[in-house]
Amino acid sequence: MHWLVTLVALVIAVPAFAQHQQHTFAVHPNTNLHGRFLHITDIHLDPHYQNGATIKSGCHNQPKKHRKKKQRKGKLSGYWGAPTTDCDSSEPWVYHAIKTIADDWKDKIDFIVWTGDNARHDLDKKIPRTKEEILALNYKITTALQEEFRDENNKTIPIVPCIGNNDVHPHNQLRSTASSTLDAYSKLWSDMIPREQQEVFRQGGYFAVNILPGIRVLSLNTLYFFESNDQVLACKDPKSAGKRHLEWIREELTKARKMQARVYVIGHVPPSSRTFYGSCLTAYTQLSIEFRDVIAAHLYGHVNYDHFIVLQQEQQSQEENRIINIQKDSGRYITNLKHQYQQVNGNDQDKAVVVHVAPPILPIYYPGFRINEYDNDSKSTHFGTWTRYHQYYCNLTYWNNEKQHHALPRFELEYSTDEAYAMDNLTVGSWLDLAHRMTRKTDESRALWNTYVDNIFVQTEHDDD
Repeated sequence: MHWLVTLVALVIAVPAFAQHQQHTFAVHPNTNLHGRFLHITDIHLDPHYQNGATIKSGCHNQPKKHRKKKQRKGKLSGYWGAPTTDCDSSEPWVYHAIKTIADDWKDKIDFIVWTGDNARHDLDKKIPRTKEEILALNYKITTALQEEFRDENNKTIPIVPCIGNNDVHPHNQLRSTASSTLDAYSKLWSDMIPREQQEVFRQGGYFAVNILPGIRVLSLNTLYFFESNDQVLACKDPKSAGKRHLEWIREELTKARKMQARVYVIGHVPPSSRTFYGSCLTAYTQLSIEFRDVIAAHLYGHVNYDHFIVLQQEQQSQEENRIINIQKDSGRYITNLKHQYQQVNGNDQDKAVVVHVAPPILPIYYPGFRINEYDNDSKSTHFGTWTRYHQYYCNLTYWNNEKQHHALPRFELEYSTDEAYAMDNLTVGSWLDLAHRMTRKTDESRALWNTYVDNIFVQTEHDDD
């Protein structure tokens, strides 16, 4: 319980301006909505990161010899980060990234979805993670977001968080009942979780919010579906946490349908048969198809590749079972992903679910964030539907080299869905059409696929077809 006491102390210590400063949900200070929202994910702040440390030490230890030789060969970390390595995010990079995004966008967006994994990975056995450190890192990120995304009224624009598999200790493990972990996050995120949803979150780690009039966000606890979580049973067990969670999702989607609201479903671990229990995946897919008229998008993180996954009711197959093979074998991952797209029938939009995975703030490739656009005409029957997004990235290799000139990293536009992929909207049908257009045996399709793969790896070098 020591770490829970630590949280209480942290919350009490939060400066007054950082407490209870978020705008009331479903009430926006502007009569004219911007029609945009921010998606950020997988920050992985590492307080032990060192500039000039060896990559093989996880960027934690300085080289004992041959510093210049190792630096020439790219075996040492940079000031801002170490792109294309397993090192986590440096503190200077995280705070600069949050401030830069806020300075550029806080007066142009209506809300933020923040899909988990704020603490570092548990890769360095010499510095094992603790509950206290994980909580402290989440506290730091929460406070930074609340401070930087304050508007002219000195209030934070609405932020919707969710729990990642590295935001718990041990990683991936979260028990199926109320716990000190969920109680801790309910206190830390008290401004971000509606009052009437606080008890729901304390019991299950998920909540719903009317983010704007006519738009709801469901923040899921994907650890209850996650096959790597040994603390929970599969959803076929009627007493499982996953089963209860699915029942809650149905209730919330039913409410949204009665309200004629659009719903954005957010979570950390994306649904696939490499991540979810089979019974959980089947139920999630069926539920999503049943409420396809309500759900605007499924937005996730975790995987670090910029891509989309297609789930089909009748195709929980071996093909899908090969899809998620995180970073261990990127070539096979991309080959299997292409094979999945080749199986897509463009006419099956009523039988398919498209799940979107955004790339991270973590510089495992080049870090990035996503500005999503939605129909903000409140008189339109399409109000709240997802229409387009713009993906931004930052070439940290370049900015590490510019550090000697005191230059600060800047994000730049990587691509927009309408220009890069010729998409008029972001409906399920449009994504299935893109899958088809990218996998035909034509020169045009091959060029489109190559563009897509470059975007998957956020413009870093790769050897994948």
